[in-house]
This record gives sequence, C-alpha cells and structure tokens, in this order.
Amino acid sequence: MDSYAIKLTGTAELPEPLEIGHNYAVSLQGSITAETISDNEDGSKTHYYRFRPVMVEVVRPKVERLRAKDTRSRSQQLRAWLFRLWREENSGESFDDYYDRRMLDVMQKL
Repeated sequence: MDSYAIKLTGTAELPEPLEIGHNYAVSLQGSITAETISDNEDGSKTHYYRFRPVMVEVVRPKVERLRAKDTRSRSQQLRAWLFRLWREENSGESFDDYYDRRMLDVMQKL
C-alpha cells in the first residue's frame, strides 16, 4: 500500500519574537511545489509532497495571533489574486488568456 507524506519547507518572517518552551498553533496556507516518489522495495511507494508556505499564522498560548509576512514577490501575489478572480468569475476563458488580458488592463491604467 502506498503511503503519502508532506515536507514543509521555507521560512516566514514574524513581527515579534517567540518564546522557547511554549507551545504554539501554526496555521499554514501555501502551495505544493514538488512531488518525489520513492520505491519501498515491497511493491509500494512513498509519495513526498513539498509544501511551501505563502501565509503563516502563529497562535500564541494566550490566543494572540501573529501574522507572518507574505514572502512572495508582488508579481506572485498579483498572479494569485488574478487566479482567484478568474476562478470566481467562471467565464470559460483559459487562465492564461484571462491573465494576459487583465495584465494589459493594469499596464494601460498606469
């Protein structure tokens, strides 16, 4: 039987320090950036998925939330925002065509 695992990679810049010896809840949003498949030599395989965080939120023991800085470039943030709009509009247009059209709109308004 195949098994599946996720590898967390990357860093997030926090606005305040954390304290050693305390437990924290961490909420992540991000992308799967790679998949590696290893043979277990028994007919099964292990699938490893690399996860790169985009948004990180740390919850302190006193239920305070610290939002980490988004490490993506502005162009990556814009593309993700346009993808979200494209998905919500559900127009039937391919994302590449939608992206090109919206980027031309942005450039013409500058």
